[in-house]
Amino acid sequence: MKMKSLKFQLIFWYSLIFLIAFIFAEFGIYTYIDRSLHKELDIILEKEAEELVGKIKLVEGKITFIDSTEFYEAEHFYLNEASVFFRVFDDKLTLVEVSHNLKKSGLLIPEPERDKFGNANEVEIAGKRLRIFYHPIYFNGKFAGLVETSKFEGTVQTAMGLLRTSLALAILLAFFVAYYGGNLIISKLITPLEQIISKADKITAENLTERIEITQKNPPEEIIKLVSTLNRLLDRLEKSFKQISQFTSDVAHELLTPLTVIKDEIEITLMKKRRANEYVRTLNLLQKQTDRSIAIIKSMLYLAKAEAGIVRANVEKVNVSELIRELILTFNFKAKQKDVKINFYCDSDLIINTDEKILFEALKNIIDNAVEYTNAGGKVTITCEKQNEWAKISVSDTGIGISEDELPYIFDRFYRGKNAFELNPSGTGLGLSLTKSMIEIVSGRIEVKSQIGKGSEFVIYIPNLSD
Repeated sequence: MKMKSLKFQLIFWYSLIFLIAFIFAEFGIYTYIDRSLHKELDIILEKEAEELVGKIKLVEGKITFIDSTEFYEAEHFYLNEASVFFRVFDDKLTLVEVSHNLKKSGLLIPEPERDKFGNANEVEIAGKRLRIFYHPIYFNGKFAGLVETSKFEGTVQTAMGLLRTSLALAILLAFFVAYYGGNLIISKLITPLEQIISKADKITAENLTERIEITQKNPPEEIIKLVSTLNRLLDRLEKSFKQISQFTSDVAHELLTPLTVIKDEIEITLMKKRRANEYVRTLNLLQKQTDRSIAIIKSMLYLAKAEAGIVRANVEKVNVSELIRELILTFNFKAKQKDVKINFYCDSDLIINTDEKILFEALKNIIDNAVEYTNAGGKVTITCEKQNEWAKISVSDTGIGISEDELPYIFDRFYRGKNAFELNPSGTGLGLSLTKSMIEIVSGRIEVKSQIGKGSEFVIYIPNLSD
């Protein structure tokens, strides 16, 4: 298993967090038991001290035992694991009495400290821990002496030692459980991901139609979302790949036609000597086909830059009505030649922040098409108005129209409707694609409605961009 793999990282962090939580829990258990055992020991020592205090009285300022039977009880007389030692001090902390087992042991217990009176203390003697309880003696509210009871913590330390060993073994067991259990659980969760990776790795340009499937029963929701997202990505890639393939074919076809014409004309012209006017005709034809090829290449370069985000809007204040009037002047001559009337209705104060050059070129293509595909006696109507923060520009005509089944494809590159091709076979089929890209650069949108034989209406919405 590689250290940088997701599986290793999940198992590592899962095991680490599990062990940290387990160790904290063990620490809490250990602390609780340790305190509980010492508290029980303190209760025993306090009880022994109280029994001794109950058998003491003060005679002429001196501590006197009224009953010495306590001295001969097994826990105070014999020296063993159950031994409870005691010492009795007067008000000046001068030793008055000592238990028989303490005398016999020869232990040197530190002198009591006044700040510990009423509480327990713990000291280490000869490598063993001794628990001590200090019980002060009061007569008539005045301090008269001290009873000190003590006991070795042998049983407590033994119990805590066993507990530490058990907890250490539990940590080792927890580690193996966390590792192997985590490996089992995470492997089950990772398996669908590995299947997805394996399947995705096999998808190439030759089999883009294939999709990723989930074979696991009741997979996690995230896996379902991931597969759905990847399949949608593959759908888009397949569509884009088909578009690129079609685009490449279309570009080759569109450029091949003028280049073939150029080649044929040059070969025919060179077959024999020609008159000057024939050379001029050939050169004019070559120029026309060259201009067509250049126009295609320029359009494709602009589209490529637009899609790559290289072309950006140069925002400035634009008077939309003045811009359209300038466009109308550009097409007046062509419209008069075709006997097409151009009508214009626009709000005079329609001023927005946008890119004037891009908007000019986009509208130029739309108006050019409207005039081009409108028959003699027809009309083109241009209107513009403000709708909230948008400029709405409509270009409608009474021309040949577009069929309903062709409408979804009119913005595709090189697509030309049957009627449009028949009326103008020299077109490139890139005008509307360019227009749509230009409008999108200024964050606008374009809509179209059309009927065969009744004309078309293109509606452009341009937002009022910030400076």
